[in-house]
Amino acid sequence: MTLTMNVERRDHPGRDHDVEPGLYLGDVSGLRLWRWNGVFLVLGIDGDRLVRPEVTSATYDLLVLSVGSGTVEVTWEDADTMRFRSNGAGLRFVQSVFDPMDAALAFATGVDDAWRLQMGEDAHYVVTRMSGLLSVDAPNVRTGEAESVDRKVIDMRPGSDGIAEIALTQYEAGYVARASRPSFEACRVAVHEELATWSAGFPALRADLASTGDAAIALLWSSTVGPRGLLGRPGVLMSKNWMNAIWSWDHCFNALGLATGDRRLAWDQFVLLFDHQHRDGMLPDLIHDYGRMWGMCKPPVHGWTLRHLIDADAVPVGGLDAIYPKLVAWTEWWFTYRDDDRDGLCEYFHGCDSGQDNSSAFDSTGFPAASPDLAAFLVIQMDVLADVAMRIGRESEAAEWSRRADDHLALMLDLLWNGESFCIRRGSDGATGRTGASQVFVLPMLLGDRLPEQVREALVRETVDEGLLTPFGVASEGPRSDAYEPDGYWRGPIWAPTTYLVIEGLRACGRSDLADDVAAGFLDTVRRGGFAENFEATTGLPLRDRGYSWSASVFLLLAREAAHERG
Repeated sequence: MTLTMNVERRDHPGRDHDVEPGLYLGDVSGLRLWRWNGVFLVLGIDGDRLVRPEVTSATYDLLVLSVGSGTVEVTWEDADTMRFRSNGAGLRFVQSVFDPMDAALAFATGVDDAWRLQMGEDAHYVVTRMSGLLSVDAPNVRTGEAESVDRKVIDMRPGSDGIAEIALTQYEAGYVARASRPSFEACRVAVHEELATWSAGFPALRADLASTGDAAIALLWSSTVGPRGLLGRPGVLMSKNWMNAIWSWDHCFNALGLATGDRRLAWDQFVLLFDHQHRDGMLPDLIHDYGRMWGMCKPPVHGWTLRHLIDADAVPVGGLDAIYPKLVAWTEWWFTYRDDDRDGLCEYFHGCDSGQDNSSAFDSTGFPAASPDLAAFLVIQMDVLADVAMRIGRESEAAEWSRRADDHLALMLDLLWNGESFCIRRGSDGATGRTGASQVFVLPMLLGDRLPEQVREALVRETVDEGLLTPFGVASEGPRSDAYEPDGYWRGPIWAPTTYLVIEGLRACGRSDLADDVAAGFLDTVRRGGFAENFEATTGLPLRDRGYSWSASVFLLLAREAAHERG
């Protein structure tokens, strides 16, 4: 459950259904992924007038709205209940979404001065009055008509003393009235203390990065949802705007961002997708409380991530023994099911498999595509499997993984390196090509000393010559490229995770000077533009979703490294 200010007449980027701008109480369960998630439009009541509430101040424990000459304060009682307290004003909640059966209805509970709102296929709600006046306009339910005009309307109005207070609870299946409730102020203090206590577990950052670091920690805290439905452990959503699910590579970067602050939650993020591993070894493309998607996958950055979690001491006792067979199955899945031409190189079947959905790298060859970043990730993953096998006493398996990693690296260089740069090899006929100036071609820098010196030097040169290294971060497509688009998703904008991967690659190839410059530029970009989904490469201005968790995690990773370097 969220409160979200929708500032444009669209319900989701790229879909642009006509939605009235305003403040919405939203449902960010997976049920509403890719759909409008605003359940109620929230309006202010100023005497006899309906007005739009304006945000006066917003912190994680208290939202203050101005409504005409009055105010409304909002805080959390717990993860499923919001508290609203008004002085000299009221609020109206107008049903904003309809389910296909048009089954929403409302009725008084008769027990605790409350109304129950059954919302058909959506989450259900109970609104409870603590002071002031509460009324619900609940027309009888209709069936057989989509888009009914029978919207449910909740009014919270001040009493004779000018005060009103309600609790709004979301529930799935059953609701039990609460015997007592803490005061509004006690709720606010509890939220403040919870976040403060959790934040204190993270290491201190440089003074110039501290306030943005605090905001990053708070965003991760806010984006975390508890176990429910298919989620058997806490999960950090990508966003509570539109991308309200957990994708299979996004979770890796969030695990790393949490690793030095909350090791248990970090491990939960890493393992979460493995909890839903297919019997064939594939990891789902995404997971949320209501479902999974298997149409695509994401790149195997999981071995690389596990190496970092080991270094951060974020693997629990028994964790390596438990994750090893799962990481083996994920690795073998690629070689078993994603090498259609059996040449030894695994292939992406879709741009989304690469995590860089519409990258120009695949324009010339199409799919299936054996890509240098995929080959590099698999070499790293097999190296990590060799290390883990040694740590858990499987020496013979460790030797076999090392041999396979060496062989795959040799094959990658033989089939994808053209003597000057990496290319894409089409799986159907072995045709090779490269188009654009995508960062896909330079990500093998992560292999560092595993690569011949001339390959390392050529990759570093390419990142510079193609303009991938900007003052604001790493462009997904070089701005001088014919394929560059300022807001082209993976055809230009800067993304946090691949910026971090390229920074790591530069360090691995001996160019810490360039890595430091890129890291400093990206940290400054986030300080100015917040935790956007991505950033325009020539200006650093934020694009798309403005509350993206992996951007916060990468900021924390780079900020910690900056603090360590200065120390």
